[in-house]
Amino acid sequence: MAGVDLRDVTLPIGLLRHALFDDLGPAWLRLDGKTEYQRASYPEFVAKASGMGWFLAGSTASTFKLVKVPVGTATVASGFDGVAGSLIGSDSVTLTLAMLPEHDHGYVDDTVEMKAGTAGLLGGILPLLTGSTAKAQSKTTAKAGGGKPVPIKPPGFVAHLFVFAGRPRV
Repeated sequence: MAGVDLRDVTLPIGLLRHALFDDLGPAWLRLDGKTEYQRASYPEFVAKASGMGWFLAGSTASTFKLVKVPVGTATVASGFDGVAGSLIGSDSVTLTLAMLPEHDHGYVDDTVEMKAGTAGLLGGILPLLTGSTAKAQSKTTAKAGGGKPVPIKPPGFVAHLFVFAGRPRV
């Protein structure tokens, strides 16, 4: 917007922002699990975030870092019925037998039964085949499967995640 001065606009601490760049400026902190920030530079943010699962200790008592949000993690609006900042879900699942609908797989095992005759000159020495009868026996397959995880991660678009911590105090 041309002619509008946005320098004095304030944003709420804790606002999340996705971006295509690695840095949005010193007020926006990376949720990458490794970048360390000075606690004294962000006192309001530290006061609100300390003790939450996504707020991590730094390498010294005067620093902190923020949890790494793994690639493929979706941001979920909870309507206040979940803990903000908690990681949920999984990108794979191992199906168990209890998860499958009750079923079996039937098949027909076709065989032929041969009848030996006893009449004739050689009947007592060599069996003579006098006929055959087709038989069809219904059977059920054995259980199958190896308990391997099933990938469920859909295609996605990667953007870096930042949280607004306020302008740093120097």
